[in-house]
Amino acid sequence: MKRNLVILGMATGICMGASTSYAHHSHPYFYDQCKSITIEGRVESVQWKDPHTIIVLKLDDGTAYTIDWMALGQLTNTQIIGPAKAALVFGARVAVTGNPIRTSAQIREHFPDIKSDVNPNTVDPTLIRRVGDSWSWARRPGANPPDCKGK
Repeated sequence: MKRNLVILGMATGICMGASTSYAHHSHPYFYDQCKSITIEGRVESVQWKDPHTIIVLKLDDGTAYTIDWMALGQLTNTQIIGPAKAALVFGARVAVTGNPIRTSAQIREHFPDIKSDVNPNTVDPTLIRRVGDSWSWARRPGANPPDCKGK
């Protein structure tokens, strides 16, 4: 009986780890890694939280963009949090380059259970920099870049 409980516990742990891994590796299904946009505006707000830090950037034309950044824990562990909090204050002028979110229909092709619509002004950043300042952050290039030929 005890052996069966150990096996059940291990199987549950593996399944939970696999679902977390799948969610992490599903990122290309949400963001188009073959497209890149650059936007510039002022920081409206920053939500320093897990699982993602959210930056709201208001462009000069009044359009608001949501920047879906790294987890607070990652920012803390990599010692980015202090300089980032100092740079990304309300009203700071910031330029962001990143991958735009896919349409709801494109996401549902892989995740049919997702019923909500996405904010089309959402960006997964590859570069964030404060304009006129020395602070910047850039994502390290991945080991397996996407195949964007013909896209």
